[in-house]
Amino acid sequence: MKHILVVEDSPMVLKVLKQFISQHDDLKPQFAETLGQATELIARATTPFFACLADLGLPDAPNGEIVEFCLAKKIPTIVLTGSYNEENRKSLIARGVVDYVVKESRFAYEYAVKLLVRLSKNEDTHVLVTDDSVTARAHLRKLLKTHLFNVSEAKDGKEAIIMLEKNPDIKLLITDFNMPNMDGIELTKYVRRKMSNDQLIIIALSSESDRYLSARFIKNGASDFLKKPFIHEEFYCRIMHNLEERELLDQVRDYADRDHLTDLYNRRYFNKKAEEMIAENNKLGITMSLCMMSVDNFNDINDKLGHDCGDHLLIEFSKSLSTNIGMFISSRYGGGEFAILLPKMTAEKAARLIDDFRDFISTQTISYKDKNIDMTISAGVCEIENSDFSAALDSSYQSLRKAKKQGHNCVVHTNPA
Repeated sequence: MKHILVVEDSPMVLKVLKQFISQHDDLKPQFAETLGQATELIARATTPFFACLADLGLPDAPNGEIVEFCLAKKIPTIVLTGSYNEENRKSLIARGVVDYVVKESRFAYEYAVKLLVRLSKNEDTHVLVTDDSVTARAHLRKLLKTHLFNVSEAKDGKEAIIMLEKNPDIKLLITDFNMPNMDGIELTKYVRRKMSNDQLIIIALSSESDRYLSARFIKNGASDFLKKPFIHEEFYCRIMHNLEERELLDQVRDYADRDHLTDLYNRRYFNKKAEEMIAENNKLGITMSLCMMSVDNFNDINDKLGHDCGDHLLIEFSKSLSTNIGMFISSRYGGGEFAILLPKMTAEKAARLIDDFRDFISTQTISYKDKNIDMTISAGVCEIENSDFSAALDSSYQSLRKAKKQGHNCVVHTNPA
């Protein structure tokens, strides 16, 4: 949750801003209409304000005093103004405001609020700046730090490669073209052989007059190109656009990997992830177990109470599963069946954990309309041997069938041979 300060004296503008801010649960706003009110809110705040959205002209601060005050308090500040003034823009940007937004339309207010959300994400976004010029790197670092990015530097392509290998969390590479040892295009070629665009965004920069240079960068895998010198807003907008595009792609992929009803992973993703984790853990000599779990008499519940009731039951059960065993990868495997991967656990240890969860579920009552439904589960657990996921599935299913034959509401595990 990010605490933000909004300072605006226009009731109409304030209403619009509140509407846009309310769409983001991770923003917790406090509102002021004057510099005096803002000063009081900052003084009383028990949690520091993450950022400020401030009108440039307030009744008791008509000349932008609110901006000076917030910057002095080291609060990242987005300026709202009723009219565009180039000198004011240059002055405010030079003093370190996050952005200068003219109140021209609802889109401007939406952009300002979206920028607040972006700032909160930027704190966890690692950017690598690559340029042989110390001055150029310092300038780019300052711009990126103003938007709260985590920034690292490299003086040429070869050093950038070392940095990328040491820091796999780097999401954005900003590279100049003309550098010794390895220029920007060679760096882009090398990186793209290792990492796709959805793994690393590359934005190329150059002051060269070669009009074909941008096309060369793009053809060799750069995500975007920006000619120097550039204005601050264009630099930020290009970065924001590329990051949002990647995040949208991540959201689409995550949606495709999820079960539409329970929001747990689906069978396709679970099988793929299981194969990857089994191979990785086998190299490291790490024991891993697999659990297949089933809601007892689920088909009878569907038949007697209807599929809407069955769906409700699965949703509530999945919430309990995520809450109690959320540290492990779990999946709705189909119908009322669920699968769980348990790394660093023997079959016996995993069975004890699952049995504790089974015991918890058996004490819960799920309400649906005018009915209270008691639910139990059965589970089969086995240790994954010889990196054979298919054999583990068969074994855990056999154990699950044994649990059902024993009368349901129990866990059966298979010890390794």
